[in-house]
Amino acid sequence: MPTRALMRPQKTPEGDGVLRAFSSRHFLKLIEDTGKVGFWSADLRTERLDASPGLYRILGLDPASVVTFAFGLDMIHPEDKPAHADQIAVLRSGQPINREFRIIRPDRTQRWILHHAEVIIGQDGQPNQGMGVVFDVTAHHEATNAMMQRHDRLNALITATAAVLWVTQANGEPSDMTQWMTLTGQSFGEMQGLGWMDAIHPEDRPRTHAAWMTAVEHTATYNTDYRILCADGIYRWFNSRGAPVLNKDGSVREWVGVCLNVPGRTRYGASGTGVSPESSVQAKDAADPAEAGLTPGQVRAARGLLGLSKDDLARLASVSVSTLNRLEDPSSAIQPRHDTVMAVRRAFELAGVEFTFEAGKKPGVREA
Repeated sequence: MPTRALMRPQKTPEGDGVLRAFSSRHFLKLIEDTGKVGFWSADLRTERLDASPGLYRILGLDPASVVTFAFGLDMIHPEDKPAHADQIAVLRSGQPINREFRIIRPDRTQRWILHHAEVIIGQDGQPNQGMGVVFDVTAHHEATNAMMQRHDRLNALITATAAVLWVTQANGEPSDMTQWMTLTGQSFGEMQGLGWMDAIHPEDRPRTHAAWMTAVEHTATYNTDYRILCADGIYRWFNSRGAPVLNKDGSVREWVGVCLNVPGRTRYGASGTGVSPESSVQAKDAADPAEAGLTPGQVRAARGLLGLSKDDLARLASVSVSTLNRLEDPSSAIQPRHDTVMAVRRAFELAGVEFTFEAGKKPGVREA
């Protein structure tokens, strides 16, 4: 068949592998059909230039229209025109150009283009011919702008919440913790390994270490409270939470998280003190029994009254069994958050249990 010859590679006598069966026009059409590339050539001594179909598409012009240098320059965005309106003059001086700028098409849509152009010197030694290629790079700019917007939003959120952003390596070793260094006054070397924990209150370190190691070993989310010795010498409470960033194969690429300042909020009593969990519960009971937490003994007694297994209670309260294990273990280094404890308490109360908090007596439990 006649068309088969067009598909057969033909080498030159020198064996350079050139496909003579295809003309350069075929290749240019294949490239231009992507809608992202266009070409032009022109006699620099005139105003008119010859544009390829791809260039007409990028400029949003009717292929039957005449394109001139002046018309092309008029399409440059007003904000970019002061820096890029000299392109034809530069070419006519014999210099190549490589510019990226915005244009406004006749339909008033905006596009970003990348323009490469070269000059051909005539026999008289003067630049008389020019040729160029134009790339539509709008998608790249939109993606870059979207990324910058997300970055700006994150920074605004961090500023609004007085948060400290932190990033660690896959194994939990500190990586990007500039804001932590500013908060604590630690140097980069001081916070390496587990050195960052030196800025945490000594009473909070065992619990914090256990929570962090558990998260890293099990690729689980991290959420705990602790006091940080800030650069001004004052301990302040922070809620630290983070999550692993995973590769496509499920392995951990890094960890990212924040430390949220929680002034006025405490887990173990007043900020800077080492009040025990049970004493803290009793202090809170006297202030507001309706919002009091639960002691390990109350949780075990309530489960016994209702005949609930830990699996049953976990399902009713929408918490994990490991959370209940920590809640019932008075020696656990990791204590559940108050809102988690309250979820367990509400589940018990809906099931018919009432908790008692009488002054001078241990917290108790009874059937409602």
